[in-house]
Amino acid sequence: MMKEILNKILNVSNYELDQLDTSFINRYNILSNRSYFHDKAGREHYRLLMYVSKIFNKEILFDVGTYKCMSAAAMSSSMKNKVISYDIVKILLQNPILPRVQYIIGDATKDDNLINSTFIFFDVEHDGKFEKIFYEHLQNINYKGLLMCDDIHLEGPMDDWWNSIKEDKYDLTDKGHWSGTGLVNFK
Repeated sequence: MMKEILNKILNVSNYELDQLDTSFINRYNILSNRSYFHDKAGREHYRLLMYVSKIFNKEILFDVGTYKCMSAAAMSSSMKNKVISYDIVKILLQNPILPRVQYIIGDATKDDNLINSTFIFFDVEHDGKFEKIFYEHLQNINYKGLLMCDDIHLEGPMDDWWNSIKEDKYDLTDKGHWSGTGLVNFK
């Protein structure tokens, strides 16, 4: 099953991603910068996250690094899954109302359910430090699933961290975010 999902993600075309209907996001006035959802694949990663959410069925998807709730919104676009969105600071939005999203302030590495998730979207500080801690945590708990990372080419420390990953990894920048989108397959 995971191999099939991985192949779908790797083989989706930008054309297919650009055909996704992003209009659902316009219902949520609480989200700032909703226009990013309408950007083409390869500019922003929201269409790719929407696509990923559609290929999972009745799963818990993790969003680590809530910030403005944009990734969680994209991942909640499918009615089939639940999203758990973590951040270590208070979420910038007051009472974000998105269907099927649970917001938690805290350290995602302390969540015992993380190991049961088949997909994690990871977008935090971009300094390579917590990225390394989180990656090593997934290794230590023997995580089996997909980790999609944002901003893997944003700055030198992120490139260094990305290049240090030993698992099968794929650079999806051409269909994700302009600053780098990577996918790691923990088998």
